[in-house]
Amino acid sequence: MSDEHNLSAHTTTVTPERALSTVHGRISGLAAGLWLGAAAVGIVGFFFALRIDPERAWMTVWSNFLFWTAMAQAGIIFGAVLVVAKGHWGKPFRRVAEATGAFLPFSLLVFAGMYFGASYIFPWMKPGFEGHINRTWLTHDGVFVRNGILLAILFATSWWYLRLSLRPDAPLIASKQTGWRKSLLERISRGWRGDEEEAERSRRTLSWLAPVLIGMWVLVFSFLSFDLTMSLMPSFMSVIWGALYFVGGWLCMLALVAFLSHRYKEHYSLEDVWGKWEYHDLGKLMFAFVIFWSYLWFSQFLPIWYGNIGRETQFFELRTENGFGPFLWAQMALIFFIPFALLLWRRPKMRSRHLATVGMVILVGFWLERWMQVVPSVWTGEGVPLGWPEVAITLGFLGLFGLSYSLYASLTAKIPVSEALIVGERSRGP
Repeated sequence: MSDEHNLSAHTTTVTPERALSTVHGRISGLAAGLWLGAAAVGIVGFFFALRIDPERAWMTVWSNFLFWTAMAQAGIIFGAVLVVAKGHWGKPFRRVAEATGAFLPFSLLVFAGMYFGASYIFPWMKPGFEGHINRTWLTHDGVFVRNGILLAILFATSWWYLRLSLRPDAPLIASKQTGWRKSLLERISRGWRGDEEEAERSRRTLSWLAPVLIGMWVLVFSFLSFDLTMSLMPSFMSVIWGALYFVGGWLCMLALVAFLSHRYKEHYSLEDVWGKWEYHDLGKLMFAFVIFWSYLWFSQFLPIWYGNIGRETQFFELRTENGFGPFLWAQMALIFFIPFALLLWRRPKMRSRHLATVGMVILVGFWLERWMQVVPSVWTGEGVPLGWPEVAITLGFLGLFGLSYSLYASLTAKIPVSEALIVGERSRGP
């Protein structure tokens, strides 16, 4: 009896009306202008860099594609994981994470454009290349056709999942919207009656679609990492390279959710929805994957050391020479050492501002990590290529990501509407 009393005394039930109050309905003119301006800077910067140094321009596109695509897809996977694991703790963050999937159409367009820059990136496509390479697997058309088809299937399945996830909320949100947003939501909810039988059918569909989507994510992003990054150095081979890529994207997504939910919490007064215990759970998950990713990264050294595989040391040598060494240490500090120290203690994880700060540190670190995956293997010039082309093109990707995210977020509520959310002090973990 006392446990029930304590639970009811420290929890809050979020009503549909409260969730609907977070429907914004539009993007502010200032925000839209900033996102479009950043995208324009990126496009113009790319074409300028393409005329001056095409290798450098395409390297930057390559690393940014890897960074933003992995984070965007992981947001949808977050919702799928909650379905599979029945993780009720994460429901308040679900819509914030899923909105990252709005970037995926842009990602597919960028990937198609990368076809024309492959000759500047892949060493095995350059004249006079000598080295062991699987010529039946690694071909110009083969890499892009294979991965393009896989990405298209994955993204289409992801959008199907998003539609199913959003459909119960769509009729309610449509009443708060106007214009094209209202029309789109009405199309999504067409035929939805809202009875229990239909809701149960939707839950059953999501229950088998979610694990399928997770499996596709692991498979497709493993292929993508092998073909787009590991092949940049034919002498290097890592069996956990795929895991490093999609686990890193997952951690980036958690960091972004921590940052955005903090901003939304302040804007919509959602302190009772995203309270200290919700952030404590999110912080524990971030802490766990900071350690897990770092373990995976270090594990690459072990077979090379134990097996005395000299030819594979070139990969790490290139990242410690020619001025890249400080960036390697900066990468590890931003992804592991600093987040580990800031997330080690219990109480800081309960503060959203603290988690948002840690999230920004992790995001900067992973952008640098993706850049370090590509550039040292490809760059043939002198010094470290980090200047205005990298800044401009990265701003372009930020603008496209921010614009797509803002458009999707303006379409939906910031928390699920049709599901009853019970939030608050419901558990006391370590």
